Amino acid sequence: MQSIQLESYYLIHLLSALLKDTQPQNPPYKLDWEKLYKFAAWHGVSNMACYGLNRLTCDNQPPQDILEKFENDRKKAVAREATQHIAVEQILEAFEEKGIVSMPLKGCLLKYLYPRPDMRMMADIDIYFKTEQAEKVKEIMPEHGYTAKHQGGNHDVYYRKPYMNIEMHHRLISEDSPYSDYLKKTWDRVLLKSGCRHTYELSHEDFFIYLVIHLTKHYANGGTGIRSFLDIWVYKERYKAEMDWDYIQAELNEINFLEFAENIFGLCEVWFGNAGSNVLYDGMTEYVSCSGVYGIRKHAVVSSMGIKSGKQHSVRMAKWLYSLKLFFPPFDTMKIQYPFLERVPKLLPVCWVLRGLRCIVFKRGYTLQMINNIHNLSEQDMRKIGRLHEKAGLLKQ
Repeated sequence: MQSIQLESYYLIHLLSALLKDTQPQNPPYKLDWEKLYKFAAWHGVSNMACYGLNRLTCDNQPPQDILEKFENDRKKAVAREATQHIAVEQILEAFEEKGIVSMPLKGCLLKYLYPRPDMRMMADIDIYFKTEQAEKVKEIMPEHGYTAKHQGGNHDVYYRKPYMNIEMHHRLISEDSPYSDYLKKTWDRVLLKSGCRHTYELSHEDFFIYLVIHLTKHYANGGTGIRSFLDIWVYKERYKAEMDWDYIQAELNEINFLEFAENIFGLCEVWFGNAGSNVLYDGMTEYVSCSGVYGIRKHAVVSSMGIKSGKQHSVRMAKWLYSLKLFFPPFDTMKIQYPFLERVPKLLPVCWVLRGLRCIVFKRGYTLQMINNIHNLSEQDMRKIGRLHEKAGLLKQ
């Protein structure tokens, strides 16, 4: 972390200044601009950071070649946002006409809370729908130029050139997640969107709780990037006066989430508000800074082993138990990838073999990296992450 500490803190400062519409401070003397760009791009916020850099005087801006990289990312984000906006409107209109019950998620809604919608980059368009309408959706999507890339599991993926990925979510989180039971009740909480017959939305409170759960899922399973905390901050700032905080706290408390959620809010206050930091928030900053947008493999392995096994077993035993679960997932996990297991559960060993062959043939590099990560993990790695998560309240999940 020491090698990117200066750059990570200045990046957070740039983003904070944009959200507050204030003039950012001049960069530190020893700032490495190339490192700042790579760090911002890794976290998926280089396009947003560009707006902050453009507020600096010319003599305080990055060298021209670095500034051009930021500018290119900004221009791409503007074009992508415009394309995605039109595409989402078309798909939701088609769903309305054909009676598809749906609810847009995450970035589709969050981007309008940022100073500019293109500041909130989206790799995918996420839409929640009812599984029983999957075949109807499969008929509709090709009419709008989309082809099915993947079907089954948590979501179906549809693609249209040049960069339109639409994920149609059957469920909001994996069935084996500790938050699955809570999110299964989402359709009981939805509200019909004004002017629509089949498009739904969540209350501000329930959407906010979903954002916190989504962030926590990534944080616990490998780490999450700065962008997830930006989402929490902009949503909280926009609706904090309107939301029922007693309800939010009661719901978070019901799923043993309250302590960690409060530390998420606290870290956001340190980064984007005016709160002072402490040892815990410094540790969380380091963890998030090293995670990128969707986490890193080492964090994923350490978190999974540390949270689930680290406190009860030796490091060697924790590695063995994690490897066992990694290579031989339980039935509830396997049936997501192989739905026919519901009918013939005796084929579970066959599916383990099929999954193993698929990993070797199609994900060889990733599989070998996971094995290498497990092998190279030290007791220090596990203890450090485990202590951080425990202090943050994550081990209570």
